Amino acid sequence: MATEFKIPLHRFDTNLLPADARQVGTEAFKTAVMIHFAAEYAAQGETAIVTVDDEEITVMAFPAEASALDYVMPMLKAGKLAEALPYLESLTKSAPASAVVLYNLGIVYSELGQFDEAIIRLKRAVQLDPGYAHAWVGIGTAYHRMRKPDQALEAFERAVEADPSDGYTRRNLGGMLIGFKRIEEAVVHLRQALQLMPDDPQAIFGLATALEQIGTRDADEEADRLYLRFIEEHPNSPMVEQAEKARTAFAHRRLKSSSVGGFRPDVMMYIASALQSFEKLGPQKRQAIALEIAMLGRNGLDINDPDDKYTLKALPGKFSGLRLLAIMYTAFRQIDPTMDTGADFSAEFKAATEMQSK
Repeated sequence: MATEFKIPLHRFDTNLLPADARQVGTEAFKTAVMIHFAAEYAAQGETAIVTVDDEEITVMAFPAEASALDYVMPMLKAGKLAEALPYLESLTKSAPASAVVLYNLGIVYSELGQFDEAIIRLKRAVQLDPGYAHAWVGIGTAYHRMRKPDQALEAFERAVEADPSDGYTRRNLGGMLIGFKRIEEAVVHLRQALQLMPDDPQAIFGLATALEQIGTRDADEEADRLYLRFIEEHPNSPMVEQAEKARTAFAHRRLKSSSVGGFRPDVMMYIASALQSFEKLGPQKRQAIALEIAMLGRNGLDINDPDDKYTLKALPGKFSGLRLLAIMYTAFRQIDPTMDTGADFSAEFKAATEMQSK
């Protein structure tokens, strides 16, 4: 249970402070007041949280450091970082050797964009506890936000050394290694992160991203499965669009790899059929068909399955995924030839239009 009292500034005896810290309102004065009460209550086996504003000093005394931190943690969980900051600063005076207090203070400074202040506190935390993995992650994150990748990578590596079984640290290191183009190492750490945190969306997406950059067929297939899982399990994530584009690119690579000389006669025939159908339709109808296919393809059209398993509201019949992609390409080429549909059927489109003109 905390004991709390307030003292108006004009009633506080500044003679209790060092001579160079007696000017009321200065940072030196505030710090000296915190240290004064911290030392007074520490002598009684208690921890004090002290705040100083323009009118008064507020002192809250707790039976232990843990109890005092318990008072601050709800503010942090509620996102009230600026409100929690002076309490954490005060706690560093009452518990200067507490790595936990310094870690929380460092994270608050980092989230508030004061990265130099964050790194000072977090480095002090790892000096006190070199195995404090999350403090190393905090250092790495602050350096990353400062656009100092080398220092960030070193800190993330220290985090994994401190706790190899922590999926969070593995995930962060893997993400940094992707940025350094050390893809195979990134895959190792991200795969371990996903094993440790099987449902973590960032681990799923990160591993897919790393595998995508390897570029082999097996890596592409595994990345495609991971992207699909990400889309299905986290449909509201802002990264879904990126996952969808990656899946479309995989499908196009597989499509081209199965063609002869890079040309698909079946696609040409699908485009020719679409051109004939579109002659009877106006621009708005063509656009409606294209947009419906695009929406259907948000989770990825299976363009390698020849079965006619897709239907449209705007167009009768059943279609394979490849045929729908060819129809959408044709529609968008007529609506806006500069639009990037993600598929390059330009050779097939040219051949189909030439065949029609004969």
